[in-house]
Amino acid sequence: MNDFWYGKRVLVTGGDGFVASNLADALIRRGAMVTITVRHNRPLPTASLLEFENRPDVEICEMDDFTQVQRLCNRHQTDTIFHLAASAIVSDAANSPMSTLQNNILPTMNLLEVARINNIPRVLIASTDKSYGDHADADDPEPLPYREGHALRGMDVYSASKACADLIAQTYGFQFKVPALVVRSCNIYGAGDLNFSRLIPRTSLRMLNGKAPVINLGNADVLREYVYIDDLVNAYLFLAENVERHYSGEIPRTGRATYGWAAYNVGSFISSQGKPPEEYSNIRSVHQVIEQVGGILGTSLQPTTIPKPDNFIEIPDQFLDSGKLHEFGFTPQIEFEEGLRRTVEWYTANQDLLSRAGARHVLSD
Repeated sequence: MNDFWYGKRVLVTGGDGFVASNLADALIRRGAMVTITVRHNRPLPTASLLEFENRPDVEICEMDDFTQVQRLCNRHQTDTIFHLAASAIVSDAANSPMSTLQNNILPTMNLLEVARINNIPRVLIASTDKSYGDHADADDPEPLPYREGHALRGMDVYSASKACADLIAQTYGFQFKVPALVVRSCNIYGAGDLNFSRLIPRTSLRMLNGKAPVINLGNADVLREYVYIDDLVNAYLFLAENVERHYSGEIPRTGRATYGWAAYNVGSFISSQGKPPEEYSNIRSVHQVIEQVGGILGTSLQPTTIPKPDNFIEIPDQFLDSGKLHEFGFTPQIEFEEGLRRTVEWYTANQDLLSRAGARHVLSD
């Protein structure tokens, strides 16, 4: 038993999502009293698909309504917030910009304001490496890898909405001393990811159904960093357990040191180790990921190239410098080969159900 979480009253927003379901289960197993928010009841919740035995308290809540959010936290006497609710599908965000901005910004503001009013001692806000945007130019003054103090340059709707929420969280930490940390993870993968437009779910299920995997035009060689779901959940728990330690240090008051002070990148790469990114197993090109999935499934299906929609903005190479998190005391443990094997095995075991749910991405030619 982890004594820190025993009896804690934890709110996890977006609780039927991929990361939130895994996080809620981990918290309950550690003895926390967990409430999750959902916008509607799904016919098959992610937690059920993952066969989790633990059941959190489920609240249907419109997170963009401040009064609902405040009542929710008051009713459950919340002492910890993990804010993971978001419009997370990049292609959908491009087609629904207004709802994406509303879903990704207003709930963050509401939760931080409730945390300020109620003196909630731990708030973690889910951000993403997409918030950094394009830093891939060779002469960029803030080149790759992304560091927490880099400018947030997200220029598509999804990335811009997450960057806005990220900055608002930093503001509440810096100006109002709300004990909030921002978690900027790289690409997340693992059992329970039902976003079938993402590379690993889509490739795994297409190959399982005898369909050629697909690559967006021009993307075959772009590099992405990956973190396995168990590592990300453990990073969230570690950071939440150490919010007080982070804020007990001297808070910078001026200059560039203030920017990104409340943020932590979550990944494996550390530039100070001197190894090039290609030597890290968790940094892979799109083509390499597809080859590895094919190797696990024993298929030689070759990818086909498809055009990108006109409104789809693809960021070039992306990988993080996570030295700040590693120095704080947490290091991801799962190598990409092992995490990918576990993930593909889960898609294989659930092929029929998941293929039907993701037919638009999985079965189309």
